[in-house]
Amino acid sequence: MFFLKLIGHLPLFVLYRIATLAKWLLYFVFSYRKKVIVNNIKNSFPALSNSQVNILTVKFYGYLTDQMVEFFKGSTISKKEMLKRVNLVNEQIITKYLDKGIPVVLVAGHQGNWEWAVHRLALSENLYDIVYQKLTSPLFNDFTFWVRSRFGSNVLMERRESVILARQRKNIPRAICLAADQSPPKPESAYWTQFLNQPTGFFTGIERFAREYQYPVIFVELIREKRGYYTMSFEELIKPSYENVDKGAIIELFARRLEKSVLKYPDQYLWSHKRWKHEKPSDITIKW
Repeated sequence: MFFLKLIGHLPLFVLYRIATLAKWLLYFVFSYRKKVIVNNIKNSFPALSNSQVNILTVKFYGYLTDQMVEFFKGSTISKKEMLKRVNLVNEQIITKYLDKGIPVVLVAGHQGNWEWAVHRLALSENLYDIVYQKLTSPLFNDFTFWVRSRFGSNVLMERRESVILARQRKNIPRAICLAADQSPPKPESAYWTQFLNQPTGFFTGIERFAREYQYPVIFVELIREKRGYYTMSFEELIKPSYENVDKGAIIELFARRLEKSVLKYPDQYLWSHKRWKHEKPSDITIKW
């Protein structure tokens, strides 16, 4: 872990030079998940030529390697620097609910730098619960948890524990943050819709969670404005009550809003993730 912490002490301009070198190594030498990335982009943007797909692929590698070095920089970056580099827009949408004692659900896709987003939210006056997926490497999982906890005020909840902890904390005014665009491991129990020109399964957890506790749902968009600088904006998707809202409507709103953002900023989506590894099953049973 000492070596991992040591990387974060390098100046950002040095880390970005490393990132630029890593971009070309991943693209030309190691072909890191290139087949997955290219197929995801081609299927999502069928109108693109092969040349355009290659350009977008290279841009994505640049985004990915910048995000990697920025993650390590998160282990040493100051509060002042973080406040300067991640700008929050429309956070008052969240504040108005929390001031009334009403918790909210924040839903986001894998865009921008979600690791820096965790740091920036910790510096807000609002309380945020961050739901995360435990990593397979114990060493890297411990290091990641330590980095995300640096500024202290966020509550980090491992996904498997989040249901119990959310129930225990249901009366605490806070925002529960969920990255809700992963590929569900059980496609037969997922919500399926057309997303980026292909059938796509979504976790139903965000909708079940919002309905059970009658929490408003807010979309988070995290976009890189230039290298090392981000804008994190909030937009209300829907608010309770949900009795007369069709099942699946909340997920559909999230899918459409995220799709709009990905189409606008295509190089900032996590194309290396095996998002479409499952085909839509013929028999779907959703437990709402």
